[in-house]
Amino acid sequence: MKSLFMVNQVVKSCGISRATILRLEAKGLLTPALVDQETGYRYYDNHNISKILQIKSFLNMGLSYDEILLYYTSNGSSEKLLKKIENRYLLAKDTYEEMKLRTQKEIKMTYEFITLPEYVCYQKEYSGTTVGDRYTNMYNLFHEVITKGYRPLPSGPLFVINKRTDFIENKFINTPCDFVCCVPLEPAYAPKKAVVYPSCHAFSCLYHGDYTDVAHIYNEFGEKIRELNIKPTDYMRTIAIVAPYTGRDINTDNYVTRLAIPID
Repeated sequence: MKSLFMVNQVVKSCGISRATILRLEAKGLLTPALVDQETGYRYYDNHNISKILQIKSFLNMGLSYDEILLYYTSNGSSEKLLKKIENRYLLAKDTYEEMKLRTQKEIKMTYEFITLPEYVCYQKEYSGTTVGDRYTNMYNLFHEVITKGYRPLPSGPLFVINKRTDFIENKFINTPCDFVCCVPLEPAYAPKKAVVYPSCHAFSCLYHGDYTDVAHIYNEFGEKIRELNIKPTDYMRTIAIVAPYTGRDINTDNYVTRLAIPID
């Protein structure tokens, strides 16, 4: 008994309530090192304490009790859980980069190689010239998604697929072109006609600033693609990282947008 801890000691050392400890046991996440058959008192050891602290860390990451249980029952090797954690990581990374650019208060472009997660999208194709055309069509499509009862993916920013490649040759100008507006959905609630975009590698440009000179932004991105001799495998996506931040009074010079083009 001297090497074991009582509930009140666990509560104090782990910063959780007794009710939480019992909940972890009920969920199959925690088994006391010893239960006194006469008194019913529970006792815990170092391994229990370490596991509780790890579970706290998982909860802070946003994992549910069921997801944490899956982690343990799969010995930390569940592909399903890995995919969920990857999506959350990418969302956190985007949010970090977005806030960092705004905090620096500079209009700038940064480049990197990234992995785009798999998305199941409700989408429609349109044609237009301006950024306003894309915004209006995306707004209407998002409204349609809600009206039809589909569930937008919380960690999936809206994106537009621009069906043009002229920017790679530094020839982008604001002329009418076809583009596809995509709203990522929770897969379990997506309609049969939803389109799946597999996870892929991509070359990315993160841009902070307004859209008064879209041609310059696209052509500069294309110049970097040529400089690095990158071979695109699909059309470029314009990902509106600003979308999850729903204030209506966002200054146009404070937009953050990611351009990403799939590559081998």
